[in-house]
Amino acid sequence: MEQFFINNENMDVRVCKWGSDDNPTIICFHGLGSTNLSFLEIGELLKDKYHIISIDLPGHGRTPAFENDEDYGIPNLIKWVSDVIKLLNKDNFYILAHSWGGCIALHYAAKYPKKVKKILLLDGGYHQKQAIYDYFKKIDKEKLNFKPDCSLEEEIKSYEEDFNGYVFSNWNDFLEVERNNYLRWSELLEKASKDLMKEEEDGTIRFCACGDTARGAIKSMYNFPTNEIYKKLETPILLIQATLPESWAEIRNILVEEFEKNVNCLVKKVEATHLIHWDNPFFVAEEVMEWMK
Repeated sequence: MEQFFINNENMDVRVCKWGSDDNPTIICFHGLGSTNLSFLEIGELLKDKYHIISIDLPGHGRTPAFENDEDYGIPNLIKWVSDVIKLLNKDNFYILAHSWGGCIALHYAAKYPKKVKKILLLDGGYHQKQAIYDYFKKIDKEKLNFKPDCSLEEEIKSYEEDFNGYVFSNWNDFLEVERNNYLRWSELLEKASKDLMKEEEDGTIRFCACGDTARGAIKSMYNFPTNEIYKKLETPILLIQATLPESWAEIRNILVEEFEKNVNCLVKKVEATHLIHWDNPFFVAEEVMEWMK
């Protein structure tokens, strides 16, 4: 594994890569709040067969945030992604993307269809914000074990509070909480989890991504829904759909059904949470090798 920065007058981005340049290239887009090390276990499992490049998206990891909410809008975000890929000198490649990264992958592929060979989505790309808000407005919320977001304003507020409030007095306290957040744990997941955070001058441990970044990304997904570009997508897509928690199963199935009807795709369900590649990296690695061979 190698981490490095691309720095010039227009670009400041941290990149992580695994494997030889001679192998087929997979470019990875992480989810909201994550970093390029989100794909650490996948990279280690596939580094002998692929050249894997994972990018810290704006406002995440060690890549600086955009100055304004509007900069996270899809036109500017896709231009930024395209500029990074050009600097990496990649003409044709595969994409592996999780969650918010899936939305970015689809919009990129719609604009640059000849650049992308195939896409593998990890429970991402098919979520439509307004449809999710409308769904949770209608159902009996007393049956849920969480408080759903039923509007753009509610979701933005929730993310801002989560991102800005994820603060710890030391690394041990942080890791104790993190270990209980996932279905499994490993040394590599610990390294990826620590990469989510930064240590302030006073010793406190704080989330790298801030509420302003979350607000910009959520607004972008709302204002530029992927279902508006479904008909433009030519690239073959494999969507791996999470099934946990069960309270999300119905709306996920509704949205995936729309996705299947309108996109050249294959859908596979797996018993995992939204963080599929953390819950079962071995399954994901096998699917990558089968889909991208």
